[in-house]
Amino acid sequence: MSIQLPVLKLGKHTPRYPLIQGGMGVAISGPSLAGHVAKCGGVGTIASVGLAANSPHYNGRNYFDANQLAVKDAIADARKIAGPGGVIAVNCMVALTDYDRQTLSACQGGVDVIISGAGLPLRLPEYTRDFPDVALVPIVSSLKAAALITRRWEKTYG
Repeated sequence: MSIQLPVLKLGKHTPRYPLIQGGMGVAISGPSLAGHVAKCGGVGTIASVGLAANSPHYNGRNYFDANQLAVKDAIADARKIAGPGGVIAVNCMVALTDYDRQTLSACQGGVDVIISGAGLPLRLPEYTRDFPDVALVPIVSSLKAAALITRRWEKTYG
């Protein structure tokens, strides 16, 4: 007997399995884990927080700039592992100082999905507007939060 799994469609992206690996920060959900999850048919998620700390771009004074480059590097490394058809996400936390820059860097790096929580991602569509193929997935803690995000996105961004 085989089980029919539901289809998970994230914008233009459909992973083989309806599985999204959670974003675990500071080098836990890095490019290796995300790439292998995507290679196996799920959505591999890179946590953007703290990537600069282990990046060759970081010189002790340029954390935010280094983090932007590290996000792009992590996406490229995950893609090499995932191969064609692998779905790669980046988890960007709203609470971070460089949230807007992280989301833009992830889009510029060719990510498929932005997952965003640790606050309400009310302006996420603004930061990703030039990347229509990037699916936006807010993390919500309540129906009230989901309704607020939905209303704001519809009113402000159509």
